[in-house]
Amino acid sequence: MYKLLKANFFRLKKEIIFWMFIILTIGMAIFTIYRFSNQWSPVAIDKLLNEYINYIGLFIAIFVTIFVGKEHSEGIIRNKIIVRTQ
Repeated sequence: MYKLLKANFFRLKKEIIFWMFIILTIGMAIFTIYRFSNQWSPVAIDKLLNEYINYIGLFIAIFVTIFVGKEHSEGIIRNKIIVRTQ
């Protein structure tokens, strides 16, 4: 199992879409903090986190859909199941 995870993380590091999602997530965090820090009234941390969590949920859903669909279409999941059951 360790070898499968290591191979998946290695393949993921080479994907441009993965790095785009990382940059987009960091950018969204900075934008959310900046937007709430521009207001004159003090902002509760729970408001900040609630808005950021909505974006993270959306990014994770898109990310997982792209990569699970790609692995399924290339037959990687089938090969992993076959290797794991033998």
